[in-house]
Amino acid sequence: MSKKNHRPHSYTICANTYALLPYTDGHRTWMRVIEDRSELVVEEAVYKTVTTSCRFYRASLESATLYAQKAVGVKHKPPIIIGEYYGNPLIFFPTHSPKNKECVWFNYDAIDLIESDSSGKGSIIYLSNSETVYLDVSPIALRNQHSFAGSLRRYFKKAQRVHNRPMAYVTKRTFPPRKQQPLE
Repeated sequence: MSKKNHRPHSYTICANTYALLPYTDGHRTWMRVIEDRSELVVEEAVYKTVTTSCRFYRASLESATLYAQKAVGVKHKPPIIIGEYYGNPLIFFPTHSPKNKECVWFNYDAIDLIESDSSGKGSIIYLSNSETVYLDVSPIALRNQHSFAGSLRRYFKKAQRVHNRPMAYVTKRTFPPRKQQPLE
């Protein structure tokens, strides 16, 4: 990757954001952000970044969670749409409960492959920018989360198509048509 920037105070998730990981520096837990062409450490917790990013895109984490639960039917750790970026949803999914300090959030579109590590208990996540992330999370659980995120994308895109259709109004005329005015 290119250079590492250190310690901005806040961060807003965008289409270039691939992963948000907890980062421990001594006694404090901050956040490591992997973007498409860079990486940085932010003096903010992952959960706070997710909630403030939802607010930036005029939503809330609670409303995004309720929408996803309705769309996908997953109650525990549902993927969420952080916001919409030029008509495309920014879909992220958590590896743990969102308030858990070990929770990692991945961009659905940034993942190329999820496979088992050598122990068979952990996961190796290959991102589309050639970065690799190792986690002590079951690969089956991560694949399920990724699959739910794909279902959320399909639900969102279908709703988008339905709402973008031109509306056809059919009415019955209850009054006689107007007479044409004579031309002089």
